[in-house]
Amino acid sequence: MRAETSGGMRLLSLATIGQLTPRPHARVEVDATLATVVSEMKAKGRGCVLVEENGALVGIFTERDLVGRVDHADPAWPDVAVRDVMTAMPMVSRKDETLAEALRLMSEGRRRHLPIVDDHGRVTGLVSVRDILAFVAARFPEEMMNLPPDPGHES
Repeated sequence: MRAETSGGMRLLSLATIGQLTPRPHARVEVDATLATVVSEMKAKGRGCVLVEENGALVGIFTERDLVGRVDHADPAWPDVAVRDVMTAMPMVSRKDETLAEALRLMSEGRRRHLPIVDDHGRVTGLVSVRDILAFVAARFPEEMMNLPPDPGHES
């Protein structure tokens, strides 16, 4: 027998990216140096920066890219243009897509961030796994958080 989904769980299954509280996202132009990129990420407290050219999203650069794609043995690495080490044309989402869809995209693409774009492809925000988890934690039905242990239930 299947338990009925609580109102809170039903609401969560329909929640969209547009319902998340937006946080500032870091953005730079495609010709920015890595020194500028790192400074912008630090100033905005984000783990990535969206790379734009003439207002259009052309790439994303993440902490993982900083560690894995940049030759730190080269003392000139801060002067490298972000265009040379960014992920071009990243997967994106829209504010009307569900959180479940956003998580599916992140999981399948092994990403922690998704740029949010409007119908014209302009960046309107950025969503991270952390943003989604904070939203879910704030709204998850209390009765689910306090379920008694069930010895017959597999974890």
